[in-house]
Amino acid sequence: MRERGSFAIERLRRRGRIFARDLRLGHIGGRRWPPYLRSAAVTLILALATALVVAQNFLPNRLNLRAGDVSSQDVVSQQSVRFESQTKRDEARAAAAAQVPDQFDSSISTQQRQAIDSLATKVADLRQSTSSGPDRSAQLSLLEPQLSDAQRQYLLQADEGTVATIFKSAGDILQQLESNGIKADTLKSAQDSAQTRAAALHLDATGASAVATLVRAHLKTNFLQAETTVKRQQASDAVTPVFVNVAQGQTIIRYGDLVTPFQLEEAQAVGLLAPRTDWARILAVFMLVIILFAVALGYLMQFRPAILRDPRQLGTLGGLMLVLLVVAKLAIPLNPIAQYLVPMAAVPLLVAALMDTGLGIIVALAVGLLTGIIADNVLPLTLVGFLGGAIGSIYVHRLERLGQWVTAGILVAGAQFVTLSLIERHQTLDEILSIGGLAMISGLLSALIAGGALTFLGEITQVITPIKLMELMTPNNPLLKRLMMSAPGTYNHSIVAANLAEAAAEAVGANPVLARVGCYFHDIGKIRRPHFFVENQADIGNIHENLSPTTSSDILNAHVTEGVELLKQYHFPTAIREIVQQHQGTTVKRFFYRQALEQGLDVREDDFRYPGPRPRSKEAAIVMIADTVEASARTLKDRSTEGIRDHVHRMIQGFTRDGQLDECDLSFRDLRLVEEAMANMVVSIYHARIEYPAAVAETPIAGAAVDTAGGGHDGTLDAEDRTIPLPRPSTRPRPSTS
Repeated sequence: MRERGSFAIERLRRRGRIFARDLRLGHIGGRRWPPYLRSAAVTLILALATALVVAQNFLPNRLNLRAGDVSSQDVVSQQSVRFESQTKRDEARAAAAAQVPDQFDSSISTQQRQAIDSLATKVADLRQSTSSGPDRSAQLSLLEPQLSDAQRQYLLQADEGTVATIFKSAGDILQQLESNGIKADTLKSAQDSAQTRAAALHLDATGASAVATLVRAHLKTNFLQAETTVKRQQASDAVTPVFVNVAQGQTIIRYGDLVTPFQLEEAQAVGLLAPRTDWARILAVFMLVIILFAVALGYLMQFRPAILRDPRQLGTLGGLMLVLLVVAKLAIPLNPIAQYLVPMAAVPLLVAALMDTGLGIIVALAVGLLTGIIADNVLPLTLVGFLGGAIGSIYVHRLERLGQWVTAGILVAGAQFVTLSLIERHQTLDEILSIGGLAMISGLLSALIAGGALTFLGEITQVITPIKLMELMTPNNPLLKRLMMSAPGTYNHSIVAANLAEAAAEAVGANPVLARVGCYFHDIGKIRRPHFFVENQADIGNIHENLSPTTSSDILNAHVTEGVELLKQYHFPTAIREIVQQHQGTTVKRFFYRQALEQGLDVREDDFRYPGPRPRSKEAAIVMIADTVEASARTLKDRSTEGIRDHVHRMIQGFTRDGQLDECDLSFRDLRLVEEAMANMVVSIYHARIEYPAAVAETPIAGAAVDTAGGGHDGTLDAEDRTIPLPRPSTRPRPSTS
């Protein structure tokens, strides 16, 4: 039975893991959800959660006050109510109990007075005894051990009147102190009082000290704790219920008052702490949240559709907003001043650094507005959140050093301080400086949170950050070192191609650092078989002359798949792996295809295509073009400026004609800019030089086509091919680069 139960539990766990995986991948019901459907589901869930957090302000318990708070508004009763006040009754019961005095045992006072009188009689007998002095002193010591030797001698030798006065005074003082009542915590005070009263008697020092000693020796606590508690409880229980009348329109709490428990009880009685749900305002909040999300989604559809296809990024975007609003919802009721400490700018800073600057500005507006609704301080917090977040978003778009977060925090803090200083006109200068100081702390805290969470969130969303790119492109990167040592020709080709890609990316507004890093590693798979690629063959000759065209084609395919595997092994971000996977697209290895046809093999053109996929981002397309342009430029005979420009133009035409750029976001205008930027770079690298007399004319190496260098489309066009009339950049005279 136990084994069957364990098996059932394990089966449920396995099904739960499968369901979670399917939910993440969109495989629910045996079908894969379309990307936009998954994104819509994530967005809807986050929008509803955000609206619920903000709408809490308009649900019951609208009056966010506690006893001891300073009221920020007048609270007026909307109805007439008579209710039984528990607060007033508790006060009356406490007052009734306080009127019951402490209870003391009066018999103890009588007993102790009798004990002193009995001691006086025994001392009188000792004084009349015929025993020797030491014997009488010893007997008196047994009767009252606390008496000193001098005091015993004094009681045995003084005249009878003095001794009688001593015992009578001790008894009187004792009786007075006991009648006042003595508790355990007042016994020491009573003993000190006995010392003072004894010193005031008309006796010499020894006699007065004897009186004090006798009183202290016989003082006892006589407080009756149990009886006192019972009588006070009886007095408390005898208090009748207290009823209070509240009139309609009566001001229960005034602005600036310290809120008392009774005032909160009155507000509860008239329904102000549990009002009816304000459905109209709740609906307005839901509509506002939907509008804000719609604005963000509209921006993404227009400018960043890739984010819409990625539920992880959408989930991160909505999750960051939701977490911040929950923090505000929890913190602001504790202390109203906390509204100025909420790190509102942290979310737009992270969104701008991870996703997009424009989206960060939209999020800044949304966060400020929703936080203002939660704090019931809409205008100030909306402006503070929007301006601080917008300025921070603009600054952190291309953040490349951790130290820049400090500058971002200072900018956000300064913007928030200035904004609050201009808005809070009815405050004193000290209050404005105090609130502005909190806003500055909020700005610095926002930058600190964003800077600390950036790397973590980048790993979750698989978004590659500028700082991560800078880490990957350092010469100390272990994979880059392997490429340099194993395939130096490929390494050199990658560095030069990276310069072309970076210039082209800057020209079209793509990410130049991502393009550069993608170029660094686009041929990383060649380190497995470096000598199968012409740039690494040096003096060993072209190995492909001894291989069949299909085998050579398979080797070229492998450098893509093996490159992706290496990047996975080294935990490279998804964006870099996608560039490596897509940098050849589905181009044809035309050199080997023609070679196969010449050998009479029964092959198709598709057999010599790279597995793809085709480039799906601007950066991947630019890396593809830069890879082929740089590799093919090495084989050019005509390295004049016009020759190079014609060659670059022909390369891009070839990619366009072959449909390799159909899935990326490059427009014809972008292609013109890419062509211009790359042509300028190639001209500067391979410009014509003066031919020295000893120079030997270059002889093309047989088989050293673009394909063997790992390039894609070689730019050659068959007679029957038609080219797409790609607009040419305007030709302008340029200074000589020689």
